[in-house]
Amino acid sequence: MIFASDLDQTLIYSARSKGEAVIEDMVPVELYEGRYISYMTKPAVEKLKELAGVARFVPVTTRIPEQYNRIFGIRELFQPEYVIVSNGGTILVNGQVDYEWNSHVRDAVKRNCAEHTEIASLFAKIASDHWVKSNDLCDELFYSIRVERDNLPLEALEELRTELAAHGWSYSLQGRKIYLVPERVSKGAAIQYVKEKLGASFVYAAGDSLLDESLLMAADFALSPAHGELGRTYDTHPHIQFTEARGAYASDELLDTVLEHTRRA
Repeated sequence: MIFASDLDQTLIYSARSKGEAVIEDMVPVELYEGRYISYMTKPAVEKLKELAGVARFVPVTTRIPEQYNRIFGIRELFQPEYVIVSNGGTILVNGQVDYEWNSHVRDAVKRNCAEHTEIASLFAKIASDHWVKSNDLCDELFYSIRVERDNLPLEALEELRTELAAHGWSYSLQGRKIYLVPERVSKGAAIQYVKEKLGASFVYAAGDSLLDESLLMAADFALSPAHGELGRTYDTHPHIQFTEARGAYASDELLDTVLEHTRRA
């Protein structure tokens, strides 16, 4: 069995995204520039330890490798063999890049999706300092754009979404970031690869955003925190079960649900 889970706002939370959880009762899991910036609830840590004892824990994140490596609470405590980073564009095996997967993804992007420079030009037509704070090309694959959410030109962004689809790219708004991603870079394709490598027969998955949807659809049992982009998009979903809890407490609930299911399996 595999438990494949997104990290930010699924298992780990910032002070801003934690909801009603009390920061003093949480465990710091990420250190950046000398300060803790991400946390897990204490029950979630213990439940994840229990789950990792019966299923292979595979962290899945849109973060690039350097950003994932800051999350010492996942990397050091659980020492996962496989980690899916860069939204599925890169897979780490015991901390090292899986070049077989890297080559496969980059070849697929080259054949089926527009060049990232072309996408940058499309975005530049609507971008302004009024709402764009930074714009980074991640892993030479996709764009992570930090924005002032209250100032977003929503109509122009919807038009961009349509243009992107015609170029083989997708758009996702998560908190204060917009992601522009080639459609051949997906968490779902990456977990299928890892599943085959591990010879696993069953996948549990959790994730909060539209970028996690392919991961959840590739899983046999899928969960999503109610507070996420998926929860805002779907009232109900035929394949995805949503938590009742929001914020960091959603991680406790989804881990409980997976553990209960493994005990019955």
